[in-house]
Amino acid sequence: MEITIKKGTSLGLETYDVLGFNSEEELELEISKLIRIRPEFEKNPN
Repeated sequence: MEITIKKGTSLGLETYDVLGFNSEEELELEISKLIRIRPEFEKNPN
């Protein structure tokens, strides 16, 4: 029987620079853009 070792990567374990960002703040800004509610789905107060 042959044993195969698989190595996976989790984004939660990588640092911001490994992910291609210059700072943690830059990473957080990009994440906030991804989770922002699109204007067409926001409730209209009128």
